[in-house]
Amino acid sequence: MREHLLFTYRFNLGHVESLVKDLSDEQMVSQPNGVVNHPAWTLRHLASSSNFLATTLGLESGTPAEWDARAEGVPSGNASDYPSKAELLAALKAQHERVTEAVTNAPPELFAKDCDEQMRSYFPKVGDLIDYMLTAHEGTHIGQISAWRRAMGLKPSAE
Repeated sequence: MREHLLFTYRFNLGHVESLVKDLSDEQMVSQPNGVVNHPAWTLRHLASSSNFLATTLGLESGTPAEWDARAEGVPSGNASDYPSKAELLAALKAQHERVTEAVTNAPPELFAKDCDEQMRSYFPKVGDLIDYMLTAHEGTHIGQISAWRRAMGLKPSAE
C-alpha cells in the first residue's frame, strides 16, 4: 500500500511542476476573476503542509517558520510576499524527498498510532493523515491551480 501512496505523491509533484512550468513569477501571484488561491500561495502551502507531515513523522522542520505561519493565510497578489517560482518548487521537491524517505522507512506501527489530539477528529490514525496528505490534499490544490490556469486564459497544463 505504501508504494501506491508514494506513487501518487510523486505523480502529484510532477503534475504541479507541469502546471507552473510556463509561468513567470509575476503570473504566479495573479488573482484573475476572483480566483484567490494563486500558484505562489499554493506551492508555499503545499511545501509547508509536507513539512508539517515531515515533523509528524519525527523529522525536524525544513521550511522557514514564516512560510508555515502563512500557510493558512489569505493569499496576497503582491509578488514580493512570495519566494520565486524556482525557490518554491525547490522547497516543495525537498519536502517531497524528506516525506517520501520518512514514509518509506516508517515502521508499520507508526501508521496505527493515534494522531495528536488536534488532528484526531479528522484523522484518527497517523496512517489516515499520511494517506490524506500524500493524495487528496495535494490533489485538491492541483485542481485549484488547474482552475486558476483556466481563469487566466491559459491551457490546462504546460505539457
